[in-house]
Order: sequence, then structure tokens, then C-alpha cells
Amino acid sequence: MTEFALPPKLLPALRRLRSHYERRGETELCSIIEACSLYIETGTAYDNWDGGTYGHDVYIFIPEETLRFIDLDEQSVMLKRVQEDLNKATPEVENEYVRAVYVNAQDESDPHVQASVPFSRNPTARPQDVGLWKNNALRLFISHRDEDKLAAQSLANALEAYGVSAFVAHDAIKPMKEWQKEILNGLATMEVMLVLLTEKFHKSVWTNQEVGYALGRGIPIICLKIGKLDPEGFISSHQALKSKPEKFDLAASEVLKALLGEVRQAGRIKEVLIETFISSRNYIDAIANLTRLSETADKLTENDFSRITKGYSENDQLYGCAGIHNRGNWFKRYLENATGKNLEFKERRILEVSSRSDEIPF
Repeated sequence: MTEFALPPKLLPALRRLRSHYERRGETELCSIIEACSLYIETGTAYDNWDGGTYGHDVYIFIPEETLRFIDLDEQSVMLKRVQEDLNKATPEVENEYVRAVYVNAQDESDPHVQASVPFSRNPTARPQDVGLWKNNALRLFISHRDEDKLAAQSLANALEAYGVSAFVAHDAIKPMKEWQKEILNGLATMEVMLVLLTEKFHKSVWTNQEVGYALGRGIPIICLKIGKLDPEGFISSHQALKSKPEKFDLAASEVLKALLGEVRQAGRIKEVLIETFISSRNYIDAIANLTRLSETADKLTENDFSRITKGYSENDQLYGCAGIHNRGNWFKRYLENATGKNLEFKERRILEVSSRSDEIPF
């Protein structure tokens, strides 16, 4: 029986991929990996070139409630990405490679599921299950001293308008919940940490441990300085934003810029701002949400455009809102500039039309 070197390295490689996807803000791939168990079918392909090269198949089993979030039309592209990334993460293994990656529901009667290895012996908390975050929002953990919780909550409120769900301990924790467990759930499911850096921040064991947790997970960290204290320890190299407690509305926009730039969360910010806009509950919200989206995302992908047009057609607070169509066809101009398309608004539909230069003369 052939003894293979690659299979034992695939679970550690998958952990590396999870951190890689997390840093890039690819939350769907992170959720899939965190919830999965792994089964490897060895030697599914063989080529006798160069002394023999073997391919292995990787089966990822995930709960049905996670599987249903995977778009069937995008599944093959996503799995091809994981297959290629697993091979990138294990270049030291010669003459072996991951041939294919498959994803299936966890059926306990399946012998392959029974033989699979969990990604984590301690199941990772899922953002949608912990009850700490708003749906479809960027998850921001605010690390702060207890004496600064009012300032932290004020900042959280200011950031909410930008599609950011901020965890502020004591305010986010519901009565009767074990506070240490809830803080750990927040740390385990956050996407970004914001350090509210006051004079006594580093004198707390808890805040230092929270920062250490974020560093250990490779989570982006933003420092917001209130006072004269500079970041210390491992975060001393982080450039700190500056603010005064009475100007947190302005600080929120600076934090947003940091999310878009230094910590590379532009994709997630755009995603949540689109979701916030197409879910607008009234005309005033629609105008405010479009303002934030248009000021933040100057380019829209084909998928972004499809989400917006679908959401627009289904929400009367958008297609019926004069405020986003006035001002020189504000909404239309924004979409055309962001997509490069020529558009026409017809009732509740947004239609792409050919430009005159594209038409073929007869």
C-alpha cells in the first residue's frame, strides 16, 4: 500500500486557508471551512511521469443549514479556488496534489462522513448563531475599558449607519448570559477589531487579552486614540486615528476610511452598504443609504449591479422614491458611472440600453 505525504498536511493547510480568507474578508469561505469535516480519498489519479504523480480528492462535509447558503451556480468556481489554494499551501510535497474538492451535506449515515475529521475539535461559533451581530453587517469588536463603555457605544451608534455592527461588551450582552462566554463569541466571530485607546487601556488584563486574541487570529486592528497614549506592545506599529468623544460622528467616517484602505475591508463594506440600500424601509433611509453607498463605492461589479436592480424592483421605497431620482437623475448617473453601462428606468425596472456608438448603421 502506497504511503502518501500530502493527506496529513491538508487539515493544517485548510486552517491556513481559513486565516487567508478571513484577512481578505471572504466570510462565506471562512464559514464553510469552520463548519466542515474533512475526508480525503487518496490516489484517485496517477501519472507515471517523473517517477509517478498521485492526485487525491478532498471531500468537505458541512451542515445542511450552511450548505444552503452556497449558490449552486457559483459552487464549482468556489471549490476550484479551494483546490488551487490547497495546492499553493502545500508546495513542499512533491509528486502529490489535490485533484478535486467536493462539498456535501453532513449525513451521519454516510461512511465517509463517519470517517471524516472535524476542522475544529471545538466547534467554532457561527456569526448567525451567537445573537451578537446584525444581519448582513460588518462585524466590528470594540475593545475598551469598562469606564469608557458610553464612548464605545456612542461610536457604535455612529458606525451603524455605515452598515457596521459593533460589539460593545455589557451593552451587546443580553441579561442572564455568561459575559465571558459572550465576549469569547464576539472575539471568535468578529471580522475587525477597533481599539478605543484611552490613557488606561493597556492597564487592563482583559483589553490586552482581547488584542492578543485578535492578533492570534490575524484579525485587522484599528486604533482610535482618545488622549495622548500611543499604542503599545504588538500594536505599537499600528497608525492610530485620533478623535474626541464629542466628535464620534466624524470619527466614524475616519474608521470607515481605514476599513476601506488599511485593513482591506472594501469588499465587505460595499456588500453591506448595498444590502442596507436595497433594504431601505422608507424614503428618508433610501436617500441616506444611497448617499453612503455612492460616496463609498465608485465601482460596481456585474454581481453588485444585479443585486441592486433586483432589490430596486422589489422595494417600493426605492422605485417610488423621488429623492433618489431627482437632483439630475442622481441614482441613474451613479449607476452608469459605477458600471459603465447606459441605463433606462422603466416603471420599477432598471434596463441596460445600447449606446448610439454601439448600434450598427444600416
